[in-house]
Amino acid sequence: MTKIEKKYRTALNDLIIYLKNSKLLTDNRVESALKNIPRHEFVPESELDYAYYNEPLPIMKNQTISQPGVVTRMTEWLDVKDGQKILEVGAGSGWQSAILSYLVGTGNVYSVERHPKLVKFAQENLKKLNIDNVHVILGDGSIGYPKESPYDRIIITAACTEIPLPLIEQLSENGLILAPVGDASQSLVLLQKTSKGIVEIRNESHYVFVPLVGKFGKK
Repeated sequence: MTKIEKKYRTALNDLIIYLKNSKLLTDNRVESALKNIPRHEFVPESELDYAYYNEPLPIMKNQTISQPGVVTRMTEWLDVKDGQKILEVGAGSGWQSAILSYLVGTGNVYSVERHPKLVKFAQENLKKLNIDNVHVILGDGSIGYPKESPYDRIIITAACTEIPLPLIEQLSENGLILAPVGDASQSLVLLQKTSKGIVEIRNESHYVFVPLVGKFGKK
């Protein structure tokens, strides 16, 4: 193990202890994903010292890599199973996609990102870890990715005033969709699509995400 790895290992262990104590990490599979998908591989070089702080970090194009506590909370709520098909709106650095890819195993993650530079950044980061079940697509995430629908899980990693209808349409029956909904501050909302309509499963306030931009987002 190199010196740099040792440094990160301690920081990661400290982060995991903090997340568990804060009840932001309660699932063993998500903990395993956190240990196997190193966050420092997804942050710009200038932010490496902060890779295992529980805070969002700037990447580029006024975008951020979400703070670990938010990623673990969202990932646990999403309740990913092996073999599922997942749509992610907003690839960012690719870290959340990589965690989902670990949990989905034989399944696939389709991540739609509107910034060409971020698409390249995420693809390069995923390639470093030989992750081949994540497909990063350049496009407008607010309209989803109909070509591969329906999806078992949809995760929106940017704030929307309401969940875009095309995304709900691309969700399979009994599928879950998770999004931060609101204006200045958002609530994390988990919905399930049932034969009787859309049911709210969970709702937790006081989150702040960058806005979802696109046809069904912020113009």
